[in-house]
Amino acid sequence: MNISSVSRKKAFLGNITTAVRNKAWELCQDYETILDVCCGNGLLFSHSKKKTTAKRQLVGIDRSEELLQEAKKIFTDNRIEDISLIRGDAFQLPFKPETFDRVVCVNTLLNLASLDIIETLIVDLMRICKPNGKLLIEIRNQSNPYIRLKYWMHSRKQKFPVRAYRTEDISRIFERHEFHCIRILPIGCPVEFIAKAFLIEAGKT
Repeated sequence: MNISSVSRKKAFLGNITTAVRNKAWELCQDYETILDVCCGNGLLFSHSKKKTTAKRQLVGIDRSEELLQEAKKIFTDNRIEDISLIRGDAFQLPFKPETFDRVVCVNTLLNLASLDIIETLIVDLMRICKPNGKLLIEIRNQSNPYIRLKYWMHSRKQKFPVRAYRTEDISRIFERHEFHCIRILPIGCPVEFIAKAFLIEAGKT
């Protein structure tokens, strides 16, 4: 894959970020219409040319015009076609209810400062899932001592938030809104206590 157009390689090509993105794409099915929320430079869909797929709708939305332009360059460099990119706000998604088979939001919740904000976002992600659709999100693991220390040190130096969360808290959000966890996959290590992140797939109850 040609990644020369990736501007912030430390952020977008880090070990955790890449592992989360790769595992998320593995869970996506050929037949699904997929929305990538906060898609950034579109690297989730960089895998799309590696599978023989039926014609399907792949959509990315992000508020950064700069990153969307970067995504277009990455797609061009790698001959990836038929990806729709939209500039928009994740908290005001411009889609009708029950639009997508799968809604993906990864490498994003770590930048949200509280569970209340996360719940607001998740509720709207649920809204646009089809009745049998799947929601796929990711959190960094609050139980991991390395993650806690790393993010604490970040908070001392940087102004923007970086947060880790617990899977139990996310599960409770799902339950309050009639969704349930289908599976929770540890990322970085199979031992849950020291996994660096969790990929969580959920669906309607």
